[in-house]
Amino acid sequence: MGQSWVETETAGCDLGDVRLNRRLEAMLEALGERPGKSLPTAFQDWS
Repeated sequence: MGQSWVETETAGCDLGDVRLNRRLEAMLEALGERPGKSLPTAFQDWS
């Protein structure tokens, strides 16, 4: 299966820690699923 748009967009991004890279992908995914929503609404959970 091909890469998701998030993986494609962050392919060259290295934040120096695998956990931070995964968190960035999760944040972009959440925002992409709920465009136009406020940040608390988009993330639904601060953790």
